[in-house]
Amino acid sequence: MGARNNLYLAVLLAISGGSFTVNPALAADSTTAATKAVTLKTVKVTADTEDDATENTNSYAAKKSRSASKLNLSLKETPQSVSVVTRQQMEQQGLISLDDILAATPGVYTTKLDSERSSYYARGFAITSRQIDGLPVGDNSPRFDNFFFDRIETIKGATGLMGSTGNPSATINMVRKRPTQEFRSTFAITAGSWDHRRLEADISAPMSESGHVRGRVMAARTEEDSYMDFYHEDSTAAMAMMEADFTPNTLVSVGVQYQKNAPTGSTWGAVPYWNKDGSLANLPRSFSLTTDWSSIKNNDLSLFAEVQHTFANEWLAKAVVSQSTSKSDWMAAYGGSGFPDPETGTGMSIWTGIWPYSTNEKFNLDLYATGPFELFGRTHELIVGYSGFTSENTSDNVDTNLQYSAQIADYRHWKGNLPKPTYAKNGSGSDNTTDIYGAYTTARFSLADPLQLIIGARLSAYDYDSQSWTATTPKTQTADPRSLDEVTPYVGLLYDINERFTAYASYTDMFQPSSRKDRQDNYLDPESGISYELGIKSDWNNGKLLTTAAAFWSEKDDLAVLDVEYNNAVKDAINNGADPQDFKVLTAYVASGQGLKIEGFEIEAIGLVNDTWNISLGYTYVNSISSAISSELTNIPQHQLKLHSSYTLPASLWQGAEKVTLGGKVRWQSDISNKWGGAPVNSIGDGVITQDAYYLADIFATYQFNDYLSANLNVDNLFDEKYYTNVGFYNGIFWGEPRNIKLTLRTRF
Repeated sequence: MGARNNLYLAVLLAISGGSFTVNPALAADSTTAATKAVTLKTVKVTADTEDDATENTNSYAAKKSRSASKLNLSLKETPQSVSVVTRQQMEQQGLISLDDILAATPGVYTTKLDSERSSYYARGFAITSRQIDGLPVGDNSPRFDNFFFDRIETIKGATGLMGSTGNPSATINMVRKRPTQEFRSTFAITAGSWDHRRLEADISAPMSESGHVRGRVMAARTEEDSYMDFYHEDSTAAMAMMEADFTPNTLVSVGVQYQKNAPTGSTWGAVPYWNKDGSLANLPRSFSLTTDWSSIKNNDLSLFAEVQHTFANEWLAKAVVSQSTSKSDWMAAYGGSGFPDPETGTGMSIWTGIWPYSTNEKFNLDLYATGPFELFGRTHELIVGYSGFTSENTSDNVDTNLQYSAQIADYRHWKGNLPKPTYAKNGSGSDNTTDIYGAYTTARFSLADPLQLIIGARLSAYDYDSQSWTATTPKTQTADPRSLDEVTPYVGLLYDINERFTAYASYTDMFQPSSRKDRQDNYLDPESGISYELGIKSDWNNGKLLTTAAAFWSEKDDLAVLDVEYNNAVKDAINNGADPQDFKVLTAYVASGQGLKIEGFEIEAIGLVNDTWNISLGYTYVNSISSAISSELTNIPQHQLKLHSSYTLPASLWQGAEKVTLGGKVRWQSDISNKWGGAPVNSIGDGVITQDAYYLADIFATYQFNDYLSANLNVDNLFDEKYYTNVGFYNGIFWGEPRNIKLTLRTRF
């Protein structure tokens, strides 16, 4: 940590020009200041995200995003498909959780494993990269409340340039709200189905007369029951942030963010699809074999700070750090094993999982400088930086005392009132640490007035270490440490056909370290995820509406496959009397496998059609092509269509009509299916669970009483469609929410 602290100090000194002289406005709004030895051009500094905020814009469209390449590009100038859900869309459509927001995001498919765990997919692969303000979130972090955020950006394809490992699917970047120089406050109260209750408070204000120091505090509290028996949600979220203009050119921000999710009646698994005899179970949407004490709790505390300085030559230097502590407390009992017998009530048994002491500590760092430079008579843009994170997962094991049988005597009369287990630490545990740090650079070259080339690369150093211990033994390595260096390229080309249309092409990739070893006992090279994209973007209504049409191709290479020749030789030698301990590796692999290949296209339009009509429209087609070691995907839809719209009535209809905004959303997807294996003999569908194509319709209405008070009514799943959000998981299904209603009163000052 000493070297890291020295690095922070050096960066701060460099950014401040070697001086920590504070703007006198921090102490008082004085018109006098210390005489400067050198007078520089004054450049107004604002936080990167403040000028691009979507708050109070009344629009579904965002302006810019640094999420793909760190360059300060408009969405039209970004050579990847980027979908954004803005603060306006969140509030109008009642989008509270990340699940809600991604369900509204074009091209993203959301599914549930159980009450607390969700999975997200884009372009045929699972989304594993989540960020807040461009920095990775903690591994045990909860599903974040959207109240913290100004907008949610989803960058499609591989995004390895920003330091993440994972799949060529997408990266989710949640952009926080920022303090404002003028006073603003918002208070909201929501009530709805299943005894839903929610309170929100958000206050932003200058802390000095000039606004050079400003702060923002916010908190949200949610409680509700559920359509699922026994389930009760309990969530608390809060954030505080302060910004200060240390000089006219230097901005400092610090903040803290906290969220705790403490549900009861948590499920761990799905609802049985078949009966024991293979007939359909047809269990109701409320069915849940959980207990009243089952709970999968998560809480996250994050501290963050940033310093940015703008120089007279328009270069910007920025340093960002964050430290998060994410804890998971898991104590769940759920009847997810077996198949029910409706005649006797038998056939189901309980899984019990007790892991109350799991903690993730994550430190993030991002340092970069960006600005223009001249070359061959043209102006270009360059960014150079260093970023990464250290993530440490620690788990302490426990001995448990269960006072109930695993067998459910009669599921038809389940009350969920099993005795709560007791537990105690047993002195054993495990710890693993991942370090990914690297240098990156990206340049945007203006090759000609209509032609721009964006090219970049990142050199990442990856290190992984895993240890375990018992009550009587010290920490020991549970696996050989892993270290590797990996280069991640990024290439994008944009051509302005005219003022409205821009064509683009891009190549991006990312990597995923492998845990498999070769015959020499060395770790295999990492898997690589590659994305190609070709598209055209256009803006309308003076840039307030952006349309995108894109074709994409993705694949995963260098997957581990069995080293058949070596493994057969080892097997033959052991059968002939050789000692297995004579071999370094009993089962070896080679990194020569090809994973799924994905091809598809998407069409998207987001923004204001006119000053009173917002739309977010997206159609996505994804086709997966099997390989020798990866089967075609059937559990995510091949086709998705999402339409979200709001329209403020014209005043000419009747007096006060302009106070009314009507809207809604329609989501359609094609069929999905899954075969888990182990279904009952003679099961209907031959062991395959299928959800036919379906659509969902939601509506909302907003009434603006005056400049300060509004009411918002949301009706989700208007036609009470019965559908599954997940099929086949442990031969079960997860029901989607029935029709539900929420009413929100919101004040703004």
